[in-house]
Amino acid sequence: MPLISAAVCPHPPALIPAIAGGDAAEWDGVRAACVEAIRRLRVPKIGEEADGWAVGRSEAFMSDPTLPDLLVIVGCDDTTTAYDSRNTFGSLRRYGIDWSWDIAWCLGEEGSLPLPLSLSVGLWLATATSHAPPGVFIKRFAYQSISFDASPRDCVQLGRDLAAEEANVAMLVMGEAAPGEQLPRDTVDRATAYNSTLARAFAGVDTAALGQLDPAESQILKATGRAAWQVLAGAAEGQELAGQLLSDSASRDDGFLVASWTRTTDPVSAANAAGIASRATTH
Repeated sequence: MPLISAAVCPHPPALIPAIAGGDAAEWDGVRAACVEAIRRLRVPKIGEEADGWAVGRSEAFMSDPTLPDLLVIVGCDDTTTAYDSRNTFGSLRRYGIDWSWDIAWCLGEEGSLPLPLSLSVGLWLATATSHAPPGVFIKRFAYQSISFDASPRDCVQLGRDLAAEEANVAMLVMGEAAPGEQLPRDTVDRATAYNSTLARAFAGVDTAALGQLDPAESQILKATGRAAWQVLAGAAEGQELAGQLLSDSASRDDGFLVASWTRTTDPVSAANAAGIASRATTH
């Protein structure tokens, strides 16, 4: 019951054009990198065939054993909570932004719950039809928050548990690295070193390095993704995965890092992958 693919993305609300407004184009690069990382998860839809995406109607497609049976969206929040995908929706109203995203058709129903910021942005990235082929998802979604201050041991164990839920699991992990441009001057060098460690870990699928991230140091450097990345480390233990950075925060100061882990060789050509990475140089 392995993790077969993962996408690592940041969660600034401005990735959503309806929120960014006139500044939406400034986020095209990071958004394109996120969309590419999510495309590589191959979460299946029933719909018209689409090049590069897992979309189809054939019997062979419906029974393809290489596709994930479950997509788990993981992100940090104040509490560790497993959300029921049947009565939850994306929302940023709690953060003062009048925006919602509902794929469960439950908005306004009694008992329905808004997802936290990280999971709300992740849900939009995974399902927005503006950048993915139309179609109906045919596999299960799960939403899991992990407390910002969860211990590395608890994070790793949660990752193991999530990876064991289905035969093939894909994971979308939302989190941000150290935003050097927002930190006191005396911590900038530490932030650069921290982000460089992250970049190497994601490129090399180094679960040990992710598992060793220090919670106190991560908090000082405002690296909000630490716990979620350690959940990923637990889920990926022992798996043969190839990693690629699609947007590298270590070369900038915004803390936005996008990466893809896949079990098999990705079908995207090297030229196309290079183009994705080159576009991810601005917000």
